[in-house]
Amino acid sequence: MATNQFVISIMSSDRVGIVSDVASQISALQGDIADLSQTVLRGYFTMILMATFPEATTTAAIKAQLTAISAPDAPALEVTVLPVGASALREEAVAPENIYILTASGGDRIGFVATVASFCAKNAINIRDLATSVSAGQYSMVLQVDLSRCASVRSIQRELKLFAQQHEIQLVLQHNDIFQAIHEINMPG
Repeated sequence: MATNQFVISIMSSDRVGIVSDVASQISALQGDIADLSQTVLRGYFTMILMATFPEATTTAAIKAQLTAISAPDAPALEVTVLPVGASALREEAVAPENIYILTASGGDRIGFVATVASFCAKNAINIRDLATSVSAGQYSMVLQVDLSRCASVRSIQRELKLFAQQHEIQLVLQHNDIFQAIHEINMPG
């Protein structure tokens, strides 16, 4: 059976049951969810997912099915549906040895994310995942990054040190495996 892949993003005020509603509507269209990321940001539900549908399923049909989701006293879902291009389907996975975690922290200020992201862009570092938080005037970022396009990790470490001093930011780059081992929570048995 021929299929088409779509990337779907959904945003709304948070409420109980959105994930269930979205997954149920995708299933009703015979959609198979491959990857999904969802979070709530200060009361706003956000989700992005990739799903495969039968070939006859259109962008308009998916959007209509999802925007029909409603709940009493809740705003409608904002839905975007994009077909996945053939080049995206051929994209190769990043080798695990090229995945690092970059943490950045410093005083909360306008442009903090732009400053760190600009460093990454200028140094051919691809940001794969990013989370931020602010607490007591301190801004923190945790970025999962791909260094496969960089000349060397050693040169990136040198550049990071200079950049951190220039911008009064604390930056730490660790291999993903080391970061995971340090931050793993072991529950008592």
